[in-house]
Amino acid sequence: MNTIEMTKRNNERRELLNKENLKVYEDAMIYIRLNARSEYATESILLELLEHLIEAQQHGKSAQDVFGDDLHGYCDALIADIPHQSKQSWILEILRYATILFGGLFAVYTIVQFLAYFIPSLKMESISLVPFLIIIAVGAIAILVILYALKASIFGTKSWFILGVLVYVAAVGGYAYSTILFKGIWMVPMSFWSCLAVTIVMILLHQLFKRLSGKADLKPYRN
Repeated sequence: MNTIEMTKRNNERRELLNKENLKVYEDAMIYIRLNARSEYATESILLELLEHLIEAQQHGKSAQDVFGDDLHGYCDALIADIPHQSKQSWILEILRYATILFGGLFAVYTIVQFLAYFIPSLKMESISLVPFLIIIAVGAIAILVILYALKASIFGTKSWFILGVLVYVAAVGGYAYSTILFKGIWMVPMSFWSCLAVTIVMILLHQLFKRLSGKADLKPYRN
């Protein structure tokens, strides 16, 4: 099975767990997935772990019987045995997240430009390139903090999750403010069709980078 097939099977098989075991497994699954490790190897281990837990449940055992009292330590031990993501796959993943970021921004601009046909006051003839340069740095920092906050909040205090949300809000606010602060600098023309074109290109690039990243991640396991 490839990564997508394993993820799909994981989603289907998780429905066999009872409420208590599902909560424990999903905590472990999210924590393990949030580490910079090979996606293919990670999904293989998670699926194996799930099957083991399902079998144990059928024999009347709980997740605690399988994982022990220290779920955090158990997950860390599993992560230590998972190979790191390949450099090529890591770079492609960064590019994929960049397409999500820019695709999302231009999707908003596309909607605004479309609405401008009915509400002329919303129409934008041009935009500054400076905010897009800023959002690359701010967005990268925000994503890293959010991912760390999610990971830390699973076995730690939920205040980390709140911090992640605040960082995301600050990043969005910072970008919005930069569009005002740098208005008139490095301007480029824009229209509904140009925004739509960029959005579509970002979607296509996202799919391409995702497919290439999966292949690069799988290479070490091919004979």
